[in-house]
Amino acid sequence: MTTIYLAGPEVFLPDAMPIMAEKRRLARQFGFEPTGPGSDENQTPVKRTAAEIYARNDDAMRRADICLANITPFRGISADPGTVYEIGFMIALGKSVFAYTNHPDDYGLRVRSIWYAGLEIDVASGRPRGPDGIAIENHGMADNLMIEGGIEATGGKVFRAAELPEDPARDLTIYFEALQTIASMRG
Repeated sequence: MTTIYLAGPEVFLPDAMPIMAEKRRLARQFGFEPTGPGSDENQTPVKRTAAEIYARNDDAMRRADICLANITPFRGISADPGTVYEIGFMIALGKSVFAYTNHPDDYGLRVRSIWYAGLEIDVASGRPRGPDGIAIENHGMADNLMIEGGIEATGGKVFRAAELPEDPARDLTIYFEALQTIASMRG
């Protein structure tokens, strides 16, 4: 059975346990054995040190065959930094990585609309820059080009919602679509 490492910021949600249980259930429905953060089945949360959490996740990533990461923007305009680390680590291990996001807008648009919140963008040089002079990545990708580029280099794909769901932190529609597609590719 293919082991799938489920990366994402769900562990920080107040209702993390049922959300992650449903993600694991869906992964099994498509023939995957899920692992990753919060994968302690049917256990009450246990307080662990940062070093213990890191070691458990490191071990799970090394044992997993593939990764599916939630890169829906978390606490800002970009993916959760821990999830981005896990993506890069899995790529470095030579694993296939896939990702999904519940946010339909590309990274450059989010930088413009959320970070700069409607302030004037300088496009005179041919490269968009915010009012602070910092260039805005404009590649049409779901997040920073290194994230999506790295995923695609592994043969993976980033799945993006067509529209923002009512509850982007908890909606599993695009996650389900990603699992379905990955299972059919491996089938």
